[in-house]
Amino acid sequence: MARIKVILTWNIQEGKQQEYIEFAVGELAPTLGALGMQINEVWYTVAGSDPEMVVSGYMPSMSAARKLFESYDWQQLNKRLQQFVEKIKIKFAKPHAPFQM
Repeated sequence: MARIKVILTWNIQEGKQQEYIEFAVGELAPTLGALGMQINEVWYTVAGSDPEMVVSGYMPSMSAARKLFESYDWQQLNKRLQQFVEKIKIKFAKPHAPFQM
Protein backbone atom coordinates (compact mmCIF):
# COMPACT_ATOMS: atom_id res chain seq x y z
CA MET A 1 0.00 0.00 0.00
CA ALA A 2 1.37 3.38 -1.02
CA ARG A 3 0.60 6.44 1.05
CA ILE A 4 -1.55 9.03 -0.74
CA LYS A 5 -1.77 12.80 -0.32
CA VAL A 6 -5.25 14.31 -0.09
CA ILE A 7 -5.62 17.96 -1.10
CA LEU A 8 -8.83 19.79 -0.20
CA THR A 9 -9.53 23.32 -1.43
CA TRP A 10 -12.37 25.80 -0.99
CA ASN A 11 -13.31 29.44 -0.52
CA ILE A 12 -14.83 30.78 2.68
CA GLN A 13 -18.24 32.36 2.16
CA GLU A 14 -18.38 36.13 2.61
CA GLY A 15 -19.11 37.04 6.22
CA LYS A 16 -18.56 33.48 7.51
CA GLN A 17 -14.85 33.72 8.35
CA GLN A 18 -15.17 33.60 12.14
CA GLU A 19 -17.75 30.80 12.08
CA TYR A 20 -15.55 28.87 9.63
CA ILE A 21 -12.47 29.17 11.86
CA GLU A 22 -14.41 27.89 14.87
CA PHE A 23 -15.78 24.99 12.81
CA ALA A 24 -12.39 24.16 11.26
CA VAL A 25 -10.57 24.06 14.59
CA GLY A 26 -13.33 22.54 16.69
CA GLU A 27 -14.89 20.02 14.30
CA LEU A 28 -13.34 19.71 10.83
CA ALA A 29 -9.71 18.99 11.74
CA PRO A 30 -10.48 16.67 14.68
CA THR A 31 -13.04 14.70 12.66
CA LEU A 32 -10.73 14.28 9.65
CA GLY A 33 -8.05 13.06 12.06
CA ALA A 34 -10.44 10.60 13.67
CA LEU A 35 -11.36 9.32 10.19
CA GLY A 36 -7.69 8.58 9.48
CA MET A 37 -6.39 11.66 7.66
CA GLN A 38 -3.10 12.99 9.00
CA ILE A 39 -3.32 16.74 8.25
CA ASN A 40 0.09 18.23 7.58
CA GLU A 41 -0.60 21.58 5.88
CA VAL A 42 -3.20 24.32 6.04
CA TRP A 43 -2.74 27.34 3.78
CA TYR A 44 -4.79 30.55 3.62
CA THR A 45 -4.51 32.72 0.50
CA VAL A 46 -4.22 36.37 1.51
CA ALA A 47 -3.82 37.83 -1.99
CA GLY A 48 -4.74 36.44 -5.37
CA SER A 49 -7.46 34.17 -6.59
CA ASP A 50 -8.94 30.76 -5.81
CA PRO A 51 -8.58 28.68 -3.78
CA GLU A 52 -8.71 30.66 -0.56
CA MET A 53 -8.04 27.60 1.63
CA VAL A 54 -5.81 24.58 0.98
CA VAL A 55 -5.82 21.72 3.48
CA SER A 56 -3.69 18.67 2.81
CA GLY A 57 -2.84 15.50 4.58
CA TYR A 58 -1.94 11.86 4.18
CA MET A 59 -3.94 8.66 4.07
CA PRO A 60 -2.34 5.20 4.23
CA SER A 61 -3.66 4.24 0.77
CA MET A 62 -5.94 5.27 -2.06
CA SER A 63 -8.53 2.75 -0.91
CA ALA A 64 -8.50 4.29 2.59
CA ALA A 65 -8.91 7.77 1.07
CA ARG A 66 -11.83 6.64 -1.09
CA LYS A 67 -13.43 4.93 1.88
CA LEU A 68 -13.15 8.12 3.94
CA PHE A 69 -14.74 10.34 1.28
CA GLU A 70 -17.50 7.83 0.57
CA SER A 71 -18.35 7.43 4.26
CA TYR A 72 -21.46 8.63 6.05
CA ASP A 73 -19.22 10.54 8.50
CA TRP A 74 -17.65 12.53 5.63
CA GLN A 75 -21.09 13.21 4.11
CA GLN A 76 -22.26 14.70 7.42
CA LEU A 77 -19.03 16.68 7.89
CA ASN A 78 -19.24 17.95 4.30
CA LYS A 79 -22.81 19.18 4.87
CA ARG A 80 -21.56 21.20 7.84
CA LEU A 81 -18.54 22.46 5.88
CA GLN A 82 -20.82 23.71 3.09
CA GLN A 83 -22.51 26.02 5.59
CA PHE A 84 -19.28 28.07 5.64
CA VAL A 85 -17.49 27.48 2.33
CA GLU A 86 -18.02 27.10 -1.41
CA LYS A 87 -16.17 25.57 -4.37
CA ILE A 88 -15.03 22.48 -2.45
CA LYS A 89 -12.59 20.32 -4.43
CA ILE A 90 -10.85 17.11 -3.40
CA LYS A 91 -7.73 15.82 -5.16
CA PHE A 92 -5.55 12.78 -4.61
CA ALA A 93 -1.84 12.81 -5.45
CA LYS A 94 1.31 10.80 -4.95
CA PRO A 95 3.26 12.64 -2.24
CA HIS A 96 6.42 14.21 -3.63
CA ALA A 97 6.87 17.68 -2.15
CA PRO A 98 5.88 19.62 0.93
CA PHE A 99 3.50 21.90 -1.03
CA GLN A 100 1.29 20.46 -3.76
CA MET A 101 -1.87 21.72 -5.45
